[in-house]
Amino acid sequence: MDLVKSKKKIGRPGIKLFKKLYNPSLKITVLLLIFLLSFSALLLISGCKKKAASETATAASASASTAPESLAAASTSGSDQSSSATTESSSATQESATESTEAIPSDITALIKKADEYYASGEYGLAKSTYRKAVIAIDASGLSDEAKQQLTDLFQGNYNKSKNIVETVLLHYSNAMQLQYETNYKEEKKELEAALAIYPKYAEAQEAYENLKAMMGLK
Repeated sequence: MDLVKSKKKIGRPGIKLFKKLYNPSLKITVLLLIFLLSFSALLLISGCKKKAASETATAASASASTAPESLAAASTSGSDQSSSATTESSSATQESATESTEAIPSDITALIKKADEYYASGEYGLAKSTYRKAVIAIDASGLSDEAKQQLTDLFQGNYNKSKNIVETVLLHYSNAMQLQYETNYKEEKKELEAALAIYPKYAEAQEAYENLKAMMGLK
């Protein structure tokens, strides 16, 4: 009898716990919690996927935007280089055309012509000074360097010969004047003759020679 009662007492708490576990309101609460947790997990996963997709789309958009800019920069650079090359070529052509059609100033032409005439007639002193004036006029002109050089080359040879002749004659004449001071007339005569052999129209040497001959009693 006591044993049966004891079993009954032991079994009641189990029945109460079973009834609590299977309480409808508790069951709904548990299900609601599970649903909320599941929904939160789905939102979290969906948000991560959207963020990754957004970053990928942004990167792709940036890459696509950069590509046209690169192509445009390359195109602009190529266009600039081509334009520069065309400008340089055009400039060179214009410069060449200008050089080939440069007009020589009339005063320069006149000086060169006059100097050549002096040189041809043996007036080396006048030729030297006139060539010198032509060089100064050419340097001061607006002609190109190439045109200036071409003009100077036309008379440089005669100009150099005129200078050499004048310098040599002046040396002989100076020696003659020194010998005259020393009353060495014989040697003076030789120096004056050497000067006149090179530059017959040198007026000062001519005069000194005529005076020396008169003094020496020579004809």
